[in-house]
Amino acid sequence: MAFEATGIVRRTGFERVAAAAALLLMGACVTSGEQATVAQKPKTPPVRTVSNFSEALRCMDTLMWNHGKRDIFITSNGIPDATGRVAGGTKEMLITAVSRMSERSNAFRFVDFEPTLDDVNALYWMIGVQPNFRAPSYYVRGAITQLDDNVVSEAASAGISLPTFDLGISADQVMSVISVDLNIGELATRQIIPGLSASNSLAIISSGRGADAGAVIGKAGLSFNVSLNKSEGLHQAVRTLIELSTIEVLGKMTRTPYWQCLGIDQTNPAFAGQARDWFDSMAPSQRVAYVQRVLLAEGYYDGSDSGQLDERTRDAISRYQADNDLIATGRIDFDLYQRMLAQPSGQKGPGAPRLQSVSNAGGEGLPRATPAPAGAPPDLVLSSDRGPQPRYRAGEALVVKVQPTANGFVYCYYQDAAGSVARIFPNRFQPDSFVQANQQVEVPPGAQKPFNLRMDRPGASETIACVVSPDELGTRIADRYKTEDLQPIPGATLADVVGAYGSIQGTNVRSRQMAVQVLPAVSAQR
Repeated sequence: MAFEATGIVRRTGFERVAAAAALLLMGACVTSGEQATVAQKPKTPPVRTVSNFSEALRCMDTLMWNHGKRDIFITSNGIPDATGRVAGGTKEMLITAVSRMSERSNAFRFVDFEPTLDDVNALYWMIGVQPNFRAPSYYVRGAITQLDDNVVSEAASAGISLPTFDLGISADQVMSVISVDLNIGELATRQIIPGLSASNSLAIISSGRGADAGAVIGKAGLSFNVSLNKSEGLHQAVRTLIELSTIEVLGKMTRTPYWQCLGIDQTNPAFAGQARDWFDSMAPSQRVAYVQRVLLAEGYYDGSDSGQLDERTRDAISRYQADNDLIATGRIDFDLYQRMLAQPSGQKGPGAPRLQSVSNAGGEGLPRATPAPAGAPPDLVLSSDRGPQPRYRAGEALVVKVQPTANGFVYCYYQDAAGSVARIFPNRFQPDSFVQANQQVEVPPGAQKPFNLRMDRPGASETIACVVSPDELGTRIADRYKTEDLQPIPGATLADVVGAYGSIQGTNVRSRQMAVQVLPAVSAQR
């Protein structure tokens, strides 16, 4: 066997108009204001005006706490200025916004490193080596994408002149537009996740009014003038946009009703549609598990979040619906989901489930699942794209399929015909060893494989071995086995590696093996 390496954004509809209070000076120059206010204009009234998003960030912190979101590790290499005209500390603004959203809930942990491709590879080599290391799962990328000066420019003046008196007045207003776009990507695969994006704009207004007068008193001339000016701070507008966009993209990523923190009504068509998309994309078992967690927290249900819609769950749903002005059908529909989403319970019951990434790339930073109960450790179903007894011709690629029967941490190794052993899961493209119950993981992942497990020895017999445990054992295994993924472990056999996991005290370990047969050259020619 040989390891072989292989090689829209929807506009949100938010529009924010910034305005700043300015100083009124008589007969003097005026400095620009520092504090911008934001006029929020959702598609349906009412319109709410807030000075900044500090309160909204605190609201998001509470919202994350209520929805049980915690320990989601993210990173970013900053929000560059694609226009080349705004110099500001955008990365620090982003970090500050994330920090304020996590003070109580610990929803997000920001890992400070620059996620270039080389850094990503080096980062994931550390998994299982550094005991306290947590790799970020997601990264935030974006830019200041637009800065249009003088989008609207208005000026007017008038004057009158008499033999002994002159009077003139003038007024002008200039508006510029600045935009910020943010997206969320999976760090391991570098794939931007569809739908997790924000594109918001602010209008920056500078206006002024002036008056001047002159008069003659006897032989002495007298003149005076009055001016009123106000202008916006550009960098304050950037901070406001980054805070707003951070609220939006992280709210979408965690599927929490972030619009509540922006003062937008739950019935707003745009955000009701967002909630509908979330509901429609959930598997039936996920819907049931979500409802069970809310019912448990509210005291309507005393079972587990099994994802099974049994009679006890139906009865609890009916009672919840009757108490919340819904038709007591006992069924899970969008109206029930929207009501529960709008009125989340505090963490009186189990937290929200562990986030799983779209392409199963995951990350060490995602929250840990509760270990399986004592006496019922997870087991494995090990197979391939050609079943549990696969046969391949030389040159063909193997796809391993592994599925735990309960939440657990999975580690898989490949032994080739020469006896060399290498870890194939977790790997730099699938760094998270945690797998949910009955979730099937493919190695290598995705439709376009980042690497291949290609058969290269006709007639050889090779072996896959996977172990699973309710505890994370990658940091506890002997150091000699903590080598780089997809590379041979010096002097190790498959039995050595499996035995090393089994010898770790205080945990339950199950292992499964699968023989891989490479057809002889004669068979390959038929």
